[in-house]
Amino acid sequence: MKKKLLTLGLIAAMTFSMAACGGGGDEAADPAEKTEFVMTDSEWYGIDTMQLDSTSTGTALIAEPMFSWDEENGTLTDNICTDWTVSEDGLTVTFNVPEGMTFSTGETLDAGDVVASIQHGLDSSPYADGYSNIESMDYEGNTVTLHLSHFTSDMMYYFSSGFLTIIDSGELESMSNEELMWGAHPYGPYYIANPEDYVSGSELTLTRFDDFKCENPEVENHGPMAFETIRLRFNVEEFTEIEELKNGTIDMLGTVTADGKMELEGAEGITLEEATYPSIYYCELNTDSPVFSDINVRKAFALALDREGWVDIVDGTITPAYSMIFDTMQNFNQDAKDYFEENLANDVDEANKLLDEAGWEMSDDGFRYKDGEKLAFTWYAWTDDTAIAERMAEQLSAVGFEMSIEAIDWNYVYENINSDDYDAGIEYLSWAEPILIFNSCYYDQNAPGNNDEYREMVAKTAATIDGEERTELVGDVQMMLFENVNMIPLFSDQSFIAYNSDLKGVNVQPDGTMALNDLSY
Repeated sequence: MKKKLLTLGLIAAMTFSMAACGGGGDEAADPAEKTEFVMTDSEWYGIDTMQLDSTSTGTALIAEPMFSWDEENGTLTDNICTDWTVSEDGLTVTFNVPEGMTFSTGETLDAGDVVASIQHGLDSSPYADGYSNIESMDYEGNTVTLHLSHFTSDMMYYFSSGFLTIIDSGELESMSNEELMWGAHPYGPYYIANPEDYVSGSELTLTRFDDFKCENPEVENHGPMAFETIRLRFNVEEFTEIEELKNGTIDMLGTVTADGKMELEGAEGITLEEATYPSIYYCELNTDSPVFSDINVRKAFALALDREGWVDIVDGTITPAYSMIFDTMQNFNQDAKDYFEENLANDVDEANKLLDEAGWEMSDDGFRYKDGEKLAFTWYAWTDDTAIAERMAEQLSAVGFEMSIEAIDWNYVYENINSDDYDAGIEYLSWAEPILIFNSCYYDQNAPGNNDEYREMVAKTAATIDGEERTELVGDVQMMLFENVNMIPLFSDQSFIAYNSDLKGVNVQPDGTMALNDLSY
């Protein structure tokens, strides 16, 4: 499954990490006897994921993240590597590489391979800036030491994602980046025995690595997976894949659209489960606009929106959002969400009161006027996404706003907001940790709140080592965003997987990642 990130005008597909997998695909066989698991996936563009700007559901099967994310403590926990430790001053990180691991080629995996792989990421990854605070690295025995220019919490995301994995240092030294893209052997529970057999846009077979080991605390099985092979099928037409899931030819659909969700709901023998990578749809209100220059009008806008009323028009594929750092993102802060929901949402009476106090009088035509001007504004919507905007217009009209919808290509929405040529418009960010969201959410460079004080607070949050303290600061940053009521969270979109109900051990994490080491029939 590919998840898209829109940040600073860039579309980049995000990872849907998967710790491991297994299952069956031998049609008409007893499920308990199946040796091949068949699933659909987004098309692959290489297996050296450090060079990619996207990974798909299945790529973690051949390229495991170095660590897992400890949601409770807001830090890294064990997976392939163990014992992540940050020094008190935040300038040194140490961790261990367990003994006795090998790559699928039979070559030993040691601390030198890990250091070489991180360096490969720094040299080749489009996301290298995320951990460029690593000034130098060394290792002694099984212990790796990272020397940092400064600590920044967002670097930990990369160490727990498919964008920073482990490749044999010998391959990194002897192969070009082009050769590594399909010829490398990253560490994971499966490998590609014959890369030359890959047919673009068709399918790919993965072979089980029988010496695989991990230390992921979210799973019971820390060894090789249950199934000898996994067959990944790409770009299957949804009607076809749904029918094949129903008849047992396919075991799991890695992506289910809204139409597919409707088709599969209630289907006998099929389990439909949410597996959503964190995202936030939100809007900016232009405080230089004649309509939104008054904070009471901005508050009325926020209060008039009934997010629950949007869910039905998109067939239940969104979740209302009341905070910029959504519930499934790292360091989610409940207090910030509660504040917004209690003070800036779902209160039409308060919205009307604020507009009355601001001097906007309701007219017989159902709209409000002040000094002869109508309470009217233009909403920039994406060309292919106007259903929710139309419902918003209905809700806002109930308190006297006239909202005109102008549907344009997404990049023009951002361009207009960035150039301060807008009243209000939809925006989107998708990422699992908060610092990138905070650094990217202001497209209006002239917006109140987009200032040095805000950026210093974000930097302080990123520099906080303790996960619980960082979560508190994540709430404080959001309160700064809410102070001017020009940054309004709206909703998060949902993604779904579907699979044979006989499958056991499907383990979807809160952030949509899947730890499937325990999967079996």
